[in-house]
Amino acid sequence: MRSSRAKTGRRVAAVPAERHHPPSVFGIKLVLLLALLATALACGALPLRRRGGETAGSRLLEWGNAFAAGVFLGAGFVHMLPDANAAWEQLGWHYPIGMLLAAAAIIVMLLFEHVLPPEHAHHAMHAPSADRFGALGAHEHVGSPRAVYAILTALSIHSLFEGLALGAQRELRSALVIFAAILAHKSIEGFALGVSLARRAVPGARAAAPLALFAAATPFGIVAGAAVGAFQGRIGLACEAAFLSLAAGTFAYVATLDILREEFHEPGGRLAKWLWVVAGAGVMALLALWV
Repeated sequence: MRSSRAKTGRRVAAVPAERHHPPSVFGIKLVLLLALLATALACGALPLRRRGGETAGSRLLEWGNAFAAGVFLGAGFVHMLPDANAAWEQLGWHYPIGMLLAAAAIIVMLLFEHVLPPEHAHHAMHAPSADRFGALGAHEHVGSPRAVYAILTALSIHSLFEGLALGAQRELRSALVIFAAILAHKSIEGFALGVSLARRAVPGARAAAPLALFAAATPFGIVAGAAVGAFQGRIGLACEAAFLSLAAGTFAYVATLDILREEFHEPGGRLAKWLWVVAGAGVMALLALWV
């Protein structure tokens, strides 16, 4: 997609007649799919194996969350949204439709996370990380059944949009950038879901279902994105641009209204968290020099 940014004057380049996924890209996407699936399952299962004890390294988890927010900001604004805008321009759109779809994604996520959930579920979904990653044996209202499934729904919607963008990518380098961003946050999201299940003392067999649903959301999005992105010509390019635009908005929402809002709510350690945000965004900015 990077090559589509080059323009001569105001003339829009024609859409290539053939835009096939190289066979190797399909194989690598399959590996990425399995890696994300395994990561989500492993991180979600970890708290269930530590019931009744303190979660070790909660500060490291907070820093990891902040780093993931920076990665999401960098990936969304430096990589994905410019690629989406270039694709829309290549299709002949002079209206900033990429920005519009990104804003629409933020508005939709706001509806699902802050308007539709009941009050106690809303509190659980947006509890500070110190609450989510605290003692696993604590019996709080954040562990109520509806709260757990509210968290699951929100995380799955995030994951679905992210997977769609990854699956629709036609260039390996861009796909790897999106994969790195998803992986950085997927582990934290999976752990948060595992903590919620552990606080409810959900048996392992019953906890497997929500964990599996959450873990499968991104792979499902990857498969759907790859299937739609397989269309040739203008349809395929439009689907890729739309998925990138929506995912960029989702990344911005998750980074700001989800992660950073919660991580900086509690006093203490804010400078360290801010530095990790800068580090995450900086890594994505540096990658833009080569990818």
